[in-house]
Amino acid sequence: MSVSAFEGTAIQFPPSDLIAFDHWLSAIPVTSTTGWRWRKRGWIKTVNICGRIYISRQEISRFEERAAAGEFAKTHTTPKRKGADQ
Repeated sequence: MSVSAFEGTAIQFPPSDLIAFDHWLSAIPVTSTTGWRWRKRGWIKTVNICGRIYISRQEISRFEERAAAGEFAKTHTTPKRKGADQ
């Protein structure tokens, strides 16, 4: 819990449910471009507060559950080499 002192009175606040989106991306580690793509595709929902992007802990767990279930999985295709057909 964080504590704030205002005129000698300590007020305790519960920890926030929101995490800065860029902090979460660096913790997993994923680039900001990948995070932008996830947001654009609707894979993850964020909150914009005064121009700063945040993500809730519930949304992180929902995203991780969907990823573990294989919802975002694709088959990997290796690009063909140039001149391999010859």
